[in-house]
Amino acid sequence: MPVSDPKATRTSIAALALRALAAALAALGLAGSAAAQTCHLEWAPLRDGTLLATEVYLPDGQEGPFPVILQRTPYNRSPPSVAGSSCANATFQTWASRGYAAMNQDVRGRYRSQGTMDAMQQEALDGYDAVEWAALPEHCWPDPGAEGGQRCWSSTGKVGMLGGSYVGLTQWQPAKLAPPHLAAIVPGITASDYHDHWTYVNGVFDLYFGLSWMLVTFAGEQYIRNLEAMGLSPAEVQAQATAWQNAGRAKLLPEWVWTLPLTSFPEYHVAPPGASKELAPYYYDWLAHPTYDEFWARLDVEPHYQDVKVPALNSGAWYDIFQVGTVRNFQYMRQEAGTAEARAGTKLVMNCCGHAGTSGQIGWGSARTDPNLSVRFFERYLKGVQNGFENEPAVHMDVLVPPDTGTAGTSFLLTANAFPLPGTEYRELFLTSGGHANTRNGDGELVPVPGKKANGNPDRFTYDPAHPVPTVGGNMCCNTVILPAAAHDQSTVELREDVLVYTGEPLERDLAVIGPVMVKLWAKTSAPDTDFTAKLVDVHLDGIAHNVLDRIVRARFRHGSKMPPSLVEPGKPYEYTIELGNTGTSFRKGHRVRLEISSSSFPHYARNLNTGLSNESTAAMVVAEQMILHDGAHRSRLVLPVVPGVSAP
Repeated sequence: MPVSDPKATRTSIAALALRALAAALAALGLAGSAAAQTCHLEWAPLRDGTLLATEVYLPDGQEGPFPVILQRTPYNRSPPSVAGSSCANATFQTWASRGYAAMNQDVRGRYRSQGTMDAMQQEALDGYDAVEWAALPEHCWPDPGAEGGQRCWSSTGKVGMLGGSYVGLTQWQPAKLAPPHLAAIVPGITASDYHDHWTYVNGVFDLYFGLSWMLVTFAGEQYIRNLEAMGLSPAEVQAQATAWQNAGRAKLLPEWVWTLPLTSFPEYHVAPPGASKELAPYYYDWLAHPTYDEFWARLDVEPHYQDVKVPALNSGAWYDIFQVGTVRNFQYMRQEAGTAEARAGTKLVMNCCGHAGTSGQIGWGSARTDPNLSVRFFERYLKGVQNGFENEPAVHMDVLVPPDTGTAGTSFLLTANAFPLPGTEYRELFLTSGGHANTRNGDGELVPVPGKKANGNPDRFTYDPAHPVPTVGGNMCCNTVILPAAAHDQSTVELREDVLVYTGEPLERDLAVIGPVMVKLWAKTSAPDTDFTAKLVDVHLDGIAHNVLDRIVRARFRHGSKMPPSLVEPGKPYEYTIELGNTGTSFRKGHRVRLEISSSSFPHYARNLNTGLSNESTAAMVVAEQMILHDGAHRSRLVLPVVPGVSAP
């Protein structure tokens, strides 16, 4: 969607994050025109008696047995709209026309389903029960016009799941429990560890994601449910829900993101007068658990790949908020999944943008990946068609190619059997300067051999939490109209004194950077706790400097987000490992590789207040004096995964 699209400011996740999801699913063959099919509503019982509304799409005039494709989603009704999906989902119509029973289910506590939502925590057991119900040999529903007053259809007992973002989570959570009738999953643009790289990033709360995601999804939907429970008419519900969400959008950047303490933010606690349920109480649960503890361990997929017995067709995107987890799910399933079939059948598809949609300043053209992958995947694992899917390349990716001038980039298709690609070389570029790397007009350089600046003077900058570096693009969700994501020119940000800029020489040939990017940063701080950010940038021939990847690390989590936090000693040098995530991009001949170092990217990431106290439940802040070291004893460096012999056509 264009950044200037005025309609997008009135839509919710169905038109923002799910618009990006629709593009990802279409690339896998999950969209298309529908042939003859029927649809009716069934109610799936959970073990505690809760009933989940489930649209069931069937091939017209047939009773089965059919293999089942199941989606479990909280997004069938997108606030502020009172109406929602009602047997009109083109994706499921298409699957039904291909001989499947396609089910579109509201998760607990959303839209038509019963119960109260407990985001993320509810989906493992609920998903298990839903899969086993979907696999029942006979499904019947009332139909007064049919003989006996009901109609029935039958299942083959093989169930596949699909969907992206939170709807990917609703697949991974039950897959850990290995439901006997689950046969395959197709999770898109989703994560692996819901503490790290979902709610937090290397210990830093993903502020914009948390606030905007709740606004356009769960909080807004609960607002509607509260109003409906009070007996308001649909017109009144629509008007009040629209007013509430519009007010939130207007306040999101100028007010909400600046609220301190983070836990004092009131909007997701409140309910309309006369209503009993808070809008999104789980938002405060996330803030109450800043470290990896049992709360997060219950959800974590990463320790449980050996428990997953079915293949996973993973799709993700280089500029997607969850791309780290998408890649991890693929990598570890290939190595550790609980069956040989699951290991061989697991694949990875990567395109450009995911949740970022088309909000980037730099465009990449149409996806090059095969649009029929999911069709062949489900035929193989749900219908038993011996089509050799397991022998196809394990990785299908669009490698991004930026323009020399202007903003119209492109991409090319690359396939492989592993990620990172076989033959990948990890090349180091060392930070160096004369001590004045501040701004892009400073003397910071990236060099292949350390020690170019003989004096090794460190670079210094001041990090003031009251004046953080603004976020310009990146891997974000969930309202890209208010705060655009993906690739944008960083030239203005690079004029700030609290941004250190290190730039390499113009490249003599194309450089294919495909795989995980890392920064090893030696730094001192005057504070007991602070943050450091790193941003990989491609400088074009016309001077546009677009962000490729960026990440952040909290000093107290320097040993890893799953490890106990540990404050730093002010004035003592520490080495910080900043894993920027994965990329598939070509730095073109004549372009320059650039690295930005700072201590904030706001409002993407919540600010470190530099006090060493809780950054979630306190408000006091102090200024931190930061020092980046790059002398002989402290080799600060950028590590790039380079694939020799790969270049744009």
